[in-house]
Amino acid sequence: MSLGSLTASYGLALWIPLCLSVFVLAGTAEFIFIGFLAVGGSPIAAAIAGLLVNLRHLPFGIAVNELIRGKFSRYFGAHIMNDESVLFGMAQPDFETKKAAYWLCGIGIMLSWPLGVTAGYFIGSAIPDPKTFGLDAIFPAILIALTFNALKNKSTRKAAFAGSTLALITTPFLASGLPILISLFGLIFGRKK
Repeated sequence: MSLGSLTASYGLALWIPLCLSVFVLAGTAEFIFIGFLAVGGSPIAAAIAGLLVNLRHLPFGIAVNELIRGKFSRYFGAHIMNDESVLFGMAQPDFETKKAAYWLCGIGIMLSWPLGVTAGYFIGSAIPDPKTFGLDAIFPAILIALTFNALKNKSTRKAAFAGSTLALITTPFLASGLPILISLFGLIFGRKK
């Protein structure tokens, strides 16, 4: 809903976030794209920024490789791959539960995200400042909560701490999205020796 409400507050047309929510289905890239357009940036620069941010999906793809076997499954499974589906899937104790959680979460988001964007757009058109209700904080809060189970592992904690530190240090100096990519270097600190 927050993407739709922010789009409305920027005065952009509904079809833009709606197309993004169906064809891109990657929230961070969609927020960056809308943000670029809102400040007068070109759609091409916005798309490039979104692609750079979504390079973080490469390790996601490696992590869920076994869950999306088969030609059709691989294409469709890659499309529904997002932070939530990967986190829900990988947090499960066994292969079958991981696979079911990944697919159910991914398909659920694929179906609900465009509806939420549309509802948010109309609600955002009626609300002067969507941040008043905290809509901008919902998804980061959910993602943080989802990571707690993974942080039980010591090497994962080391990698997460190193990656978070790198992102926080580089945020004031790098363009939006690049600190997220830099944070991937934190994986080096989480390696098992």
